[in-house]
Amino acid sequence: MPVVEEHARLWTAAASSQVELFAARFERFAFDRHSHEQLSVGVIEQGAEGLHVVGGKVVIPAGQLVILNPGQVHTGFAAAESGWRYRMFYFDTAMVEELAREHLGTPDVWFPETAVRDARLFSRMRCVHQAQEQAEDPLTAESLLLEGLGAVLRRHARTGPASAGGRPESRQGADLARQLLHDRWADPVTVAELSAAAGMPRTTLIAAFRRAYGLPPHAYLLRLRANRARRLLLAGQRPADVAVAAGFADQAHLTRICKRYFGVTPGAIRP
Repeated sequence: MPVVEEHARLWTAAASSQVELFAARFERFAFDRHSHEQLSVGVIEQGAEGLHVVGGKVVIPAGQLVILNPGQVHTGFAAAESGWRYRMFYFDTAMVEELAREHLGTPDVWFPETAVRDARLFSRMRCVHQAQEQAEDPLTAESLLLEGLGAVLRRHARTGPASAGGRPESRQGADLARQLLHDRWADPVTVAELSAAAGMPRTTLIAAFRRAYGLPPHAYLLRLRANRARRLLLAGQRPADVAVAAGFADQAHLTRICKRYFGVTPGAIRP
């Protein structure tokens, strides 16, 4: 059997700085547990992708879409012997909220299904992604992005909060600890500081944080730094400078994390 080379590319859409694009072919590679700040929408072109998400394992075969809400923790791995080839859109929250208001009357939307069977939308989003690789006409390219995201929202989004009911004290503490991580993402942070901010014992906080966000605090902070590094790399900054600015030990550390979370090395993340 011929060996198919794995490859991946991550870049900012020429037509809109609010959209990042990813195209890859993987056979042996697997993503670590991570999440994205943006709404993630993808099309599986060949093979099948598997994901571990809260609630269990999901398999998305070729011809289906994958949709992940912002902050939704997941992995990614080959669910077929041949691996999988796919294309992803990462839509900034501000863009999603703007179009959600226009199409659904509220910015408060979420997606209940990770694997989406919708042949018409699959074909449409695949064509939109392919069109971004040329993007000779910026007006057309941006219009396609806006129309495509609008179709995703109309056909599969739900309005209102993803979960109903009040917020228990443990969740409030986890939220306070999370805010501290966002405020000091580039600085060293201790469990004691998080515990003090949350008003909870250390072990209780770590368990509550994992329940709330799918990751323990240290892994969540690493994800924050990785996502900040990704933005800086997409802005054209040098990997060595980004490693320092994003709080990594060195460029080698940044390279390992980018590969584990995004499937590419820093050199493959370009404007």
